[in-house]
Amino acid sequence: MQKLAIAAFALTLIAGPVLAQDATEHEFPMTMTDFMMAYPDASPDDFDMVDADGDGEITEEEFNVARDSGLIGDDA
Repeated sequence: MQKLAIAAFALTLIAGPVLAQDATEHEFPMTMTDFMMAYPDASPDDFDMVDADGDGEITEEEFNVARDSGLIGDDA
């Protein structure tokens, strides 16, 4: 049980701050390079999760949907 709690905590530390910014702070469409610069701790898999249509760019709509669904946090 303790290992599970530690793993969950570690995931929260990694994922929360990585994807925590407001769409108004970005220019769209956002490429993977832009995303990785904005979120240096993010992985290509994080980009792929936000890029819902898989076209290689994150639109403002995709960004907002990801934020509203909890994939991207509200605080930086």
